[in-house]
Amino acid sequence: MAHIPVLLEEVLQFLKPEAGTYFIDATIDGGGHAREILKRMSMKAILVGIDQDTAMITELEKEWKGERRLKLKVGNFKNLEAVAKEFSDRYNGILFDLGMSSLQLETSGRGFSFQKDEPLLMTYESRPSPDQLTAAVIVNTWSEREIEKILKEFGEERYARRIAKAIIKARKKSRIISTRQLVKVIEESTPRGYHRQSAGRRIHPATCTFQALRIAVNDELAALETGIQGAWKILREEGRLVVIAFHSLEDRIVKHFFQDMQKEGGEILTKKPVTPSAQEIRSNPRARSAKLRAITKK
Repeated sequence: MAHIPVLLEEVLQFLKPEAGTYFIDATIDGGGHAREILKRMSMKAILVGIDQDTAMITELEKEWKGERRLKLKVGNFKNLEAVAKEFSDRYNGILFDLGMSSLQLETSGRGFSFQKDEPLLMTYESRPSPDQLTAAVIVNTWSEREIEKILKEFGEERYARRIAKAIIKARKKSRIISTRQLVKVIEESTPRGYHRQSAGRRIHPATCTFQALRIAVNDELAALETGIQGAWKILREEGRLVVIAFHSLEDRIVKHFFQDMQKEGGEILTKKPVTPSAQEIRSNPRARSAKLRAITKK
């Protein structure tokens, strides 16, 4: 399945890749945004593409073999400042697309999708170390209170207590090691009305739990805070920072950071977050929750 970039035209409008020499795609993923950014960059410009997934970077290296303007690096964007300094001290534009890739959902085999039966990993690293935190470690070893807390805080799951209690009960019988096992626990512990409501909203009842576990495994919110702080430090004057968030926790972090930077002279380019058109949502349903914010450094 090809990766479909979200809010592509809006990204290009705010990032302005034709007007500058150094850019970063901090979440290059399947390269959806990067392909169009490269088309608009000058032949002397550089695009640094970063992704935590080694498999993603390997595929992009094959696709763009010989493209001297593209510099690909395996890494977490929380280390953006250090990674980027290898190529330049200052950048004209930096993009963060925080959405889960369709490629990772469909082909990674690491348990991101509740629609497949896969090992319960949920780590972005394609070759996790033996001591790597995984979703299976959380659901099989963390306390009921700890599980409930992350489901509430990271997933905003209304039935966090029920689901946490059901996980503890289920794991006493056998370890929960697959996505199918976890989905069954969630479905059996939540009311049927919730399933119907979820169906009406086109959201599976396991969505919030899977989101919470993924955020916890990858420490996503802390990484985002560190990443955008690092991005701001290496932006040139008039440089632009563009962030696409997909849930309220991410968007809140970005919104508050931009407000803080505005007090220091930055100019917020999006008074309200930019959202996909109805046409884009029809062609790419995963875009429906996307919110883009952009700011210029003064």
